[in-house]
Amino acid sequence: MTDIKVRFIMPRHLAICWIFAVVLLTSCSSEPVKNKPILEVQTQPKQRMPAKPAVKSYGLANDQASNYLLNADTFIQSGDSQSARKQLDLLNQAELSPEQRGKFNLLDGQIALSMGDAEQALQKLKIARPALLSTQDKINYYQSLAFAHLLMGDVLPAVSARIKLGNLLQKPEQQQANIAAILDMLSVMPEQTLTAQPEIADELSGWMSLAKILKQRHQPGADIGGQIQQWRLNYPGHSANADFLQAYLANSPVSAQPSEAGLASAPAQSAGATIAVLLPTSGPYATAGKAIKDGLTAAHRLAASAAPQVPLKFYDSAEEDITDLYQRAVSEGATQVIGPLIKEQIQALAASAELTVPILALNHVENLIQNNLYQFGLSPIDEADALALKAHGDGRQSALILVPNTAQGERIGNYLASSWQSRGGIVAGMQNYDPKQHEIVDKFNQLVNSASYPGGQQPARAVLLSANAEAARELAPQLKYQQNADLAVYAMPTIYSGRPSPVQDAELGSFHFCDVPWLFADYYGGPLSQSALQNSWQGLSETVTRLMALGIDAYNIVGRLDQLAGSPYAGATGQLALSGDNRITRKLVCAQFKGGVPVATGFAQ
Repeated sequence: MTDIKVRFIMPRHLAICWIFAVVLLTSCSSEPVKNKPILEVQTQPKQRMPAKPAVKSYGLANDQASNYLLNADTFIQSGDSQSARKQLDLLNQAELSPEQRGKFNLLDGQIALSMGDAEQALQKLKIARPALLSTQDKINYYQSLAFAHLLMGDVLPAVSARIKLGNLLQKPEQQQANIAAILDMLSVMPEQTLTAQPEIADELSGWMSLAKILKQRHQPGADIGGQIQQWRLNYPGHSANADFLQAYLANSPVSAQPSEAGLASAPAQSAGATIAVLLPTSGPYATAGKAIKDGLTAAHRLAASAAPQVPLKFYDSAEEDITDLYQRAVSEGATQVIGPLIKEQIQALAASAELTVPILALNHVENLIQNNLYQFGLSPIDEADALALKAHGDGRQSALILVPNTAQGERIGNYLASSWQSRGGIVAGMQNYDPKQHEIVDKFNQLVNSASYPGGQQPARAVLLSANAEAARELAPQLKYQQNADLAVYAMPTIYSGRPSPVQDAELGSFHFCDVPWLFADYYGGPLSQSALQNSWQGLSETVTRLMALGIDAYNIVGRLDQLAGSPYAGATGQLALSGDNRITRKLVCAQFKGGVPVATGFAQ
């Protein structure tokens, strides 16, 4: 088999796998990896027994050995592989039943993965006997197997494991994500490798044939739509056929005939027509402007590979009065306008200009409504709403709100309180802190100790937190003293830089947060995913990385703004819809830190 090393596929479902996807796959060079990868392993905290046991596997007896296995499983799920290892070391394998040995070898393989030892993990997984595992353990098994093969550079065995995984997944979004992962893995293989597989199972052969077709999307004159139609006939029962392939194509425009592939039609073009982009390319906001521009151009380039597109024309919004700039863009043929980014410029346009051409502004000004003005930004309103929705869905009944003592912190505190109370929740206390004084721990204790509850009863509580990564890391050790079933922390996405730091974030396991799907491989895949665009965003500051996703979505929705009210769009920044005041709202993906790496748990609902 061709020696293919994959650097950008990051399977997410298994908590411990995230660490290695980030540390190993994004850091390796283009040279083949010949030795087992070695990781610096963060010292684990003192072992504590799991508060909540893992789901018991089928066939495991209710005895001490089973308890050790279940405890080890729970430790692995929480990212504490050293404690899991200690649980397994208490077992005598010779005394285990066949089902218990299968579970033992699965857990042993997962621990090996947590140490970056893919070779050892494969040895353990090969003797795990998945037929004896429960359904959830089978899912964990094939996820681990796929990832271990990827670490070894073996793409086709990894794809085979994901094919078997797909047969176990029940939720449509999980199945769709698995399909995207398979096609992404195959996309890195040379075309001749995809072709030269004479003795291969029909389903894998179908995947490779499809991947070969999709690789041609950048080739002029390629009849992608016709080839996909023929592929459907050749593989009528293939798992990627029907709705799932349709959804993948809709998120990854590859067909030369978009209407046949389920895509929105390319914008109608007239001579000299442009999409004007008003972004700062100089001045203090130039870095943010560059991130958005990179996302816009990536989305435009991909769409242009399928069908002719209206060209983008960029204007520096820092160099000219924004009203004059808008009018100049319209006079030069703009049929749509993306930008500006700065709130004051959005307000100026709404106040002084007749908006003859629709504007998709890339920020949000509250209580501002103007004909032909649409507002789309990474608004903390959406983030606060997602946190409240998540905490309420988790059964939390009262909230303690902790925010910085800044103007922005006060606004976020109001958003959190309003969203929480709109769902019938009780705000038992609110406290602010000075981020510069490193006082977040003291203020948190004051908040907890001064909280008041109706009737004196203390219901299940949520701490709704606004903090940056540094403040969250200061607070994390204190939460161990408060850690019990009735208290959980739900933080604004500012606690996460957008780039995994498993060592620095090792103690953030108590934190939930909700963020853009683009950061999670299984919720936004394909050629515009974070992993696929790694070379672009690695050169950006961490503070503006998410703005690249904003640029991707801005391009993809600017031509369909009038459709968003009735037909939400699955974007890089969220599930997008249009509100009554022409604001693009975002439904976000929530996550929890496991082993210092955020693991998505699903859309806030």
